[in-house]
Amino acid sequence: MADETQTPVANLTSDVARIISSSTKSAPVWSPRTPRWILEFLRTMALVPVEGGVYQVNHIVDEESGPPAPDRPLQLPSSTLRASHSHRDHTLVATSVGLYDPKPQEIALHPVEAVVKIPKRVPKLFSNNHDQLQAQFRVTSDFISETAGNLIFNHSDFGLLHNVAPRMQFAVDGPPTPDVLDDMLKLAWRRPDLFVMHPDALAEFRKQANAQSLNLEEVEAFGSPFTAWRSLPLVPSNKLHIISKAGKKGEQAGNKKAESKPSPKGGSTSILLMRLGEAKQGVIYLSPRDAEAPVRLPSISVEFMGLTDDAVAHYLLTTYTGVAVLSSGALARADVQL
Repeated sequence: MADETQTPVANLTSDVARIISSSTKSAPVWSPRTPRWILEFLRTMALVPVEGGVYQVNHIVDEESGPPAPDRPLQLPSSTLRASHSHRDHTLVATSVGLYDPKPQEIALHPVEAVVKIPKRVPKLFSNNHDQLQAQFRVTSDFISETAGNLIFNHSDFGLLHNVAPRMQFAVDGPPTPDVLDDMLKLAWRRPDLFVMHPDALAEFRKQANAQSLNLEEVEAFGSPFTAWRSLPLVPSNKLHIISKAGKKGEQAGNKKAESKPSPKGGSTSILLMRLGEAKQGVIYLSPRDAEAPVRLPSISVEFMGLTDDAVAHYLLTTYTGVAVLSSGALARADVQL
């Protein structure tokens, strides 16, 4: 006769089986990482190698004298440059000289660096899913690249927001509209390449265009689609911060002492329109000549600094950043409200 009190056999449940199972783990994700669109545009279209760590921007002193005077439409304005035309034979030809600015702007390459410290045993023991050392390099390089992108716009010396000529900037007491972008094109009309604006400003611009029943075109660059205006891509970047209305009253466009700080709601922000490349006398991106960087971390070098007595390895990650505006007509700025 069967024993009715026999203990039932236990099942191997999922919770029990999972104890000896190896899960699939993602690589570490740093959520604030943004697309490198601005760096891609600059490195592809405006990269200039620099020797000696300093780039000197030389100008002719009266390069932006303005349009011809109405009463002398055939004579271009310049204090020292001349060109004869429609003159008779044996007439003396005008003498011309371009005087160099005696105090040229000098822009130093700025290092952006971080030290990664990791115990020597960690990569050997805990890299079965992901290489611990490469994971730390990748996350740190993301932060370095974000920092470099922020400096391109906001650095108090070479940052683009602080290097717009007064005649190339204006402010409007309203949102970004198609008219605002057209006014920027009126200023920077000589072969511009792209607009840059905060994602919130781009969203507001789309709303304004929709309200006017305007169909916005789209262009592609670096495998990504961009909304376009007059065939120029509108590139979003959160490095053009939104400045809260309460915190920055009375600041003027172009004030080098102004500090841009992110704001959760509303405020003012800047839109930039730029021409890129040395050949076009535009905005250029500075990089050390013959800089070496690993394939996995483009533009960022990794140097082993040694081991400490407690077997902690030190690695120095470095990139260099700097931008220059070769011609004042290459960069326009509009300050708008959101």
